[in-house]
Amino acid sequence: MTGTDDARVQPIEHRVADAMRLPFLAQWLVATAMFLALCTAWHNATGFWNGLHADGLPIWQTPWRLEIVFAVILGYVFSCGGWIVRRVRRDLDALAPALAIGPSALAAERAAIGRFSRQTLLVAGVAGVAVGLAIHSLVNAMIPPGHAALDDRLWRFVRDLTIWILAVRLVVVVIGSSLRVSRLSERAARVDLLDLRGLAPLARIGLRSAFAFALAASMIAALSSDEVTLSVTLVTVGIVGIVGALTLLLPVRGAHRAIRAAKDAELRAVRAAIERARKAAIVGDAEATDDAMRLAGLLALEARIAGVGEWPFDLGTFVRFALFLALPLGSWIAGALVERAVSSALG
Repeated sequence: MTGTDDARVQPIEHRVADAMRLPFLAQWLVATAMFLALCTAWHNATGFWNGLHADGLPIWQTPWRLEIVFAVILGYVFSCGGWIVRRVRRDLDALAPALAIGPSALAAERAAIGRFSRQTLLVAGVAGVAVGLAIHSLVNAMIPPGHAALDDRLWRFVRDLTIWILAVRLVVVVIGSSLRVSRLSERAARVDLLDLRGLAPLARIGLRSAFAFALAASMIAALSSDEVTLSVTLVTVGIVGIVGALTLLLPVRGAHRAIRAAKDAELRAVRAAIERARKAAIVGDAEATDDAMRLAGLLALEARIAGVGEWPFDLGTFVRFALFLALPLGSWIAGALVERAVSSALG
């Protein structure tokens, strides 16, 4: 590992999550439960809630139910980054046979996944504060006077900033890990143009990142039941969805360049061989028949190489990606149906 890599550190949320020694889903649930417990204690102390009731109703039957959604989102952005890093490291191990590097170099690359300079993490945190402040201020401006949320400013301020700091740091983790794998594959990939299955782990990394952001967008879409901030919610869902779509391509970008370079080199070699065989066949010497047969084989090979896709994707990749894109819409529809059913049941 280089001196630069030695100076890199894991984000503190990853270290806390690793200390839990729990699977991703369990970490998510624990973080969500802890946030809900803190939320309940705060709102009881400030008099907004009485136990799990507000104005005589359970909080999940009041606008306060959005706090549950925020808790789920916070638990997710806290625990998701560590899960992404662990899975990328596992996929890097699966990619090893397609890489022209030794075991020690691979181990160094694996260890570097999920580690960042302190400056990068600080900038990500500051960016999260800036985004959180902007959205918090925008929502406050949209809330009508007298709304209970305006009396809950301190909690909402801390909550919004915490979520956005973790969210921006999660984006940095996903993009940084993807770019590192991309650069490695560009310089070290063994490209077999007739069989690109060895590069499939790169597509899995991209799909997982896209899924992570699609799932985040679906949780944000659950906030659309608040009509006051609906426009902010929809814009946020759109931005998160676009970022998720871009992360599909990031880890395979280096492999794309390596495939294209190998394809161009192979086509130049085959076309040079075609030219030599064509000239020999035209001369019509004693080996003209063999040259003609060789020419036919070379032409078939040229067509095969020219038809090779330059991205290590298959049909299944695009089908799964389309399903991921449908997650936010499905979440919004399901939330609307559940709310309507609850309203009908309560008369």
